[in-house]
Amino acid sequence: MPLDPTMPKAAAPSDLETLATTTGKGPLLSTKQARYTPPKGLDARALAADLLAQFDRFSAEAGHDPFANPVMLLALDISRRLQAGELSPGALEQLIHYLSSEGFLARAARLSNYLGEAGLDTNASRLEGLLETVAAGNGGPALSFEEFQKLVQREVFGIVITAHPTFNLSGAMMTALTCLATGYDATGRKLTAEARDALIRRVAASDHAPEDMSLTREHELSLDAIANIQTAIRTLYRAVLRVGRRTYPDRWTELTPRLLTVASWVGYDLDGRSDIRWSDTLHKRLVVQQRQLNHYLVMLRDIRGRVPALEDLRHTLALIESRLALALNQVTDEIAAFGGSEAQDVEHLRRIAKRMHEGLPLRLVDAGEAIGFVDRAIRLAASVEGDDAIPVVEDLAVLRAELSAFGLGMAHTHVRLNSTQVHNAIRKAVGLETAADDPRYRQSYLNSLTELLDKVQPVSINFGSIIAERTSAKRLFMVVAQMLKYSDARVPIRFLIAESESAFTVLSALYFARLFGVDDRVDISPLFETEKALEVGSRVIEQLLENPHYRDYVKKRGRLCVQMGYSDAGRYLGQTPAAASIERLRLRIMRLFNRHALSGVQLVIFDTHGESIGRGGHPASLTNRLAYVSPPATLAFAAKHGVEFKQEVSFQGGDGYLYFVTPAGALAVVTRILEYMIGTAKPDLEHDVFYAEGDYIREFFTTVKAFQVSLVEDPNYGELLAAFGTNLLFPSGSRAIKRQHDSAPDASAQTMAGQFRAIPHNAILLQLGLAANVLSGVGEAIDRNPDQFRRLYATSPRFRELIGMVVYGVGVSNADALKAYVDTLDPGHWLTRAARTENVAEAEEMRRIAAVLEDTPTHQRLIRIFRKLYRDYGVLLQNLERAGAAPAPNPDLDRHLSLLHGVRLALTHQIYKHAIHIPEFSSQHNITNQVLVTRLLHLDVPWALEQLARIFPARADTTVDEGFGEVATYVSDESQDYSQENQHIFKPIASLYELIRRTGNAMIQRIGFFG
Repeated sequence: MPLDPTMPKAAAPSDLETLATTTGKGPLLSTKQARYTPPKGLDARALAADLLAQFDRFSAEAGHDPFANPVMLLALDISRRLQAGELSPGALEQLIHYLSSEGFLARAARLSNYLGEAGLDTNASRLEGLLETVAAGNGGPALSFEEFQKLVQREVFGIVITAHPTFNLSGAMMTALTCLATGYDATGRKLTAEARDALIRRVAASDHAPEDMSLTREHELSLDAIANIQTAIRTLYRAVLRVGRRTYPDRWTELTPRLLTVASWVGYDLDGRSDIRWSDTLHKRLVVQQRQLNHYLVMLRDIRGRVPALEDLRHTLALIESRLALALNQVTDEIAAFGGSEAQDVEHLRRIAKRMHEGLPLRLVDAGEAIGFVDRAIRLAASVEGDDAIPVVEDLAVLRAELSAFGLGMAHTHVRLNSTQVHNAIRKAVGLETAADDPRYRQSYLNSLTELLDKVQPVSINFGSIIAERTSAKRLFMVVAQMLKYSDARVPIRFLIAESESAFTVLSALYFARLFGVDDRVDISPLFETEKALEVGSRVIEQLLENPHYRDYVKKRGRLCVQMGYSDAGRYLGQTPAAASIERLRLRIMRLFNRHALSGVQLVIFDTHGESIGRGGHPASLTNRLAYVSPPATLAFAAKHGVEFKQEVSFQGGDGYLYFVTPAGALAVVTRILEYMIGTAKPDLEHDVFYAEGDYIREFFTTVKAFQVSLVEDPNYGELLAAFGTNLLFPSGSRAIKRQHDSAPDASAQTMAGQFRAIPHNAILLQLGLAANVLSGVGEAIDRNPDQFRRLYATSPRFRELIGMVVYGVGVSNADALKAYVDTLDPGHWLTRAARTENVAEAEEMRRIAAVLEDTPTHQRLIRIFRKLYRDYGVLLQNLERAGAAPAPNPDLDRHLSLLHGVRLALTHQIYKHAIHIPEFSSQHNITNQVLVTRLLHLDVPWALEQLARIFPARADTTVDEGFGEVATYVSDESQDYSQENQHIFKPIASLYELIRRTGNAMIQRIGFFG
């Protein structure tokens, strides 16, 4: 049976009824832009029903007329109503908010379905039941204590929190969404019916726009998410200890469970960012430490209040508490020092650095000291007879596990930069004059690096060294060294390198790690994400293992770390071929472990993927998501060949934090992870025909990849992405989504898809109505051998899972919508409308719009790429239907997305009509009226309004004429008052644009993710 990830179809009827009684009844919250005041008593629900009924009629007509486009017809109907005064922009504002609220509830229902069981007590019980089954042997011989201890004390999975720009809701709305999805509030209390209704009313009365997102705010949200993950992991630790106490009553206090880790790169990811200073990175790491030390102190004081009356025990706990309190005071002072405006002042840094260095002997930089005290406390508490001491022993054992797993910070630290930054830092030392993998010099470069590694001696640094260093890579290694020296010397730091395509990059990083004396506590991890990297990745690892320095390094570290990315891979190869390529690379690397005798070395694969289908987030369920990136067969392969394996995955930005903004959501995720990783037997490669059909699979995904590569290289595809681009969306993170080109599309300024980052690339496609990076090429691939596709889809779970991404992509796509956006930029569209309107003034407006559009070749390019995409999309729909793989009909989703597209198109058309009334002005700063209006037609509204405010100021700027000895009555033309233009043209454009972006956010709620 096909996966049906588009379920559930809608929110619960009772929730919708509560919503309907709240929205559409009056003005919404104020925003920064000028707003229309909606009519009192407006019923947005009735308007939505009326427009949906109209859309249904247009859809029925399209069934008889292949040239009718119901989405465009709906947009035209809304435009007609606006022109006739039957609708006001205020009414559309209420409608958009109602649809956004309704979509919000649908998203909550989908998230609930996605997470599965969310009950706190139920999931805690499920974890205990899972571990009891494991201890009992899971159908085989019961585990000895040593076997159970080895299992629960190894790391099998890592959650990594990143700051990718997917913040499409405020923090408060993210929490509300997860509360509705799980049925529990932010404190972990179950929602009553009354509390749920109150929450829905609050959602209906709240602003659905995202916050203004700074890196500091992203960091705050990430720490809140990590705190809930830690709470869930503590529940896991307690489950291990309780099962251990029942199963191994004489030795359970020896258990220090691990299983899951949590890491973060928020504030430490420098790949593609120049706005994060080294002091910002250090400051955020200190904040992470401050919160964790405070947590330890709160936990310790609670335990001290309940311990048995043993003097030695109380004294031991008091020692730990005083040590932690002193460390907390030191860190708090340093946060103030590195976080203030004076953080870059050399004299200020010199003073704080000197104090830190002089106090180093007294600093707590290794959790091992505290762990030793806790060990002693556990032995003392366990010596007390009776059951009263058991809760105290359990709490102390949990504290020991946290100190062991997290050290002196809330999360492990991942820093990241790209290969170019590493190469620039090593360039002079090895005489790097060409690309590192240039076949003419590749071996000589590697030989030079090996010679450097033969002779390298660690150097000492201070904070002044960081200030003086100009290369990003060396500066970051210095910051890492200072983190390990002053913050936490025990927990290793991951050093991620994006765009890695050669062994040279990793060996260069290893050289710097040794140079700065941190190679024993830093895990260097190349990122394989590009087409080339995925092809050569295993060869890169093999070359590294053939190098004695790297081989000794991974054996000493006891782990080999790689990162694999679904974002750029999905952007350039298509999502399903990317997933297949990543899985092949995983298997090739696993095979290297036996070949190079790496017993005792753990393989850590960190998959950076997000919540959207374009970034590798499987839409069916969390369990499907885990299986998509960490397929059962590859887990079985690792176990069969004795490869100790740890899977890590990223949860990216606002969409990723959603799972963790409440305790119930976080525990649900942790429970699903453990159920998947250790709770089920994994079928080997031989048990899925997907792995036996190598020739067909290779041809299938090569066909898809070829189509996707042709898209990326097609300037018309770049033009499609740039036509409206990110102007359809609110900024979604601290790395603001910037304009990709400086002028509107024209003959001399073609935009290529590669100019867009993965997230905006994905988001634009979803907003335009066709998830091309997931769908395109699949129709052609199926068409080559539809019978084989049908057989494989019916018999292979892995193939069905991969195609499930495509199925969901079809479910949220609408080719009619894409065609309507393309037609909006067609001068012929506007001339046709002009010819058929009886209003002379309106007809002239439309002809003027056509004239502006006529001067650019944008539409010609767009219609070419539309035909290419539409042909393949039609073939895909037919073949999925024949194979029984088409998504189940979902009228609620289809109709509401179509309505939102229609509303946004109508608003866009209104902006066009205002734009062509902008007065002529003399060219200034290479800006002409033609350029400005053209960019407005591409919805580049913020830039255009900024220029208009300067060219046409709302108030006159006159020079005071008193004191010059004579009266002047002359007023310069330059001092005219442009309040009328501002009131009747510019402000309406601003308000309409605000509604356009809110419509985009409403679509996000319906689709379920940003980009």
